[in-house]
Amino acid sequence: MTASPGLQAEDRPDFERALHQALRTAEIREALGRSGSSGGTDIQRLRSQALVESEAIATAAAPEYAAYLRQRAAAAAAASTAPGPSAAAVSAAPTAPAASAVRATPFTTTGGRGLLPALAVLTPALAGASAAAFLLLGGLLRLSGSQRETADALLTAGLTSATIAAVTLAAGMVCLVVTAVRHRSSPPDRQPRPHRRPHAHPHPHPHPPSGSHPPYAWRRDDAAVATARDAWLRALLHRGILPFLRDRLKMSHTLSRTSQKSEKGST
Repeated sequence: MTASPGLQAEDRPDFERALHQALRTAEIREALGRSGSSGGTDIQRLRSQALVESEAIATAAAPEYAAYLRQRAAAAAAASTAPGPSAAAVSAAPTAPAASAVRATPFTTTGGRGLLPALAVLTPALAGASAAAFLLLGGLLRLSGSQRETADALLTAGLTSATIAAVTLAAGMVCLVVTAVRHRSSPPDRQPRPHRRPHAHPHPHPHPPSGSHPPYAWRRDDAAVATARDAWLRALLHRGILPFLRDRLKMSHTLSRTSQKSEKGST
């Protein structure tokens, strides 16, 4: 037979909590009251004796403790071998600053081309305003009959500006129509939907692929560890700690009765 596993240091707090629970049970309190030693000093004495004999007490629940250690080791091994995100996926996925830089690239690289629409809008307006001013001044000078050469020059400049305004206005309208058609035909930039994790699904697949360790499998391992721990603590309480406290209380009661009889015999 293999030797029972000793109580590990990380499990001693659980042993102390189980001991505290046992000392607060009605059975132990009543036993202390019958022996006339229900004070805090006697409870501390029992507690100290149980802590000294913790290894011997723990052997009463050795099978449950061994099963608990196996479940805990299996859960730790499953967590350590769980596959993380692949390096290729991590390198392929752009970070938030990189993604924002990629999205901002069209705006930064098309800065030069953004000047053309502005010129297409401003040129007809400036040319039209110049044409109106030149034609108005030329017409006034011709009506007055003075400076006919200047009036003719102003009228010629006004007609030229009007022609430029008409041509640039037509070119701007064509550019606007082409831009609208191009934006309508281009597909919208859709953001990729994040992949849902297996444990977020309300009904995960009952048979995951071999070699994989999805998160809901880890939760199942954690539940198995908790169940094994509860079974060990119950066995430790009922088969180890409580019988030890009963024996110590009986021994203390026997010693007190023997001492009382010896005192009566001496008197």
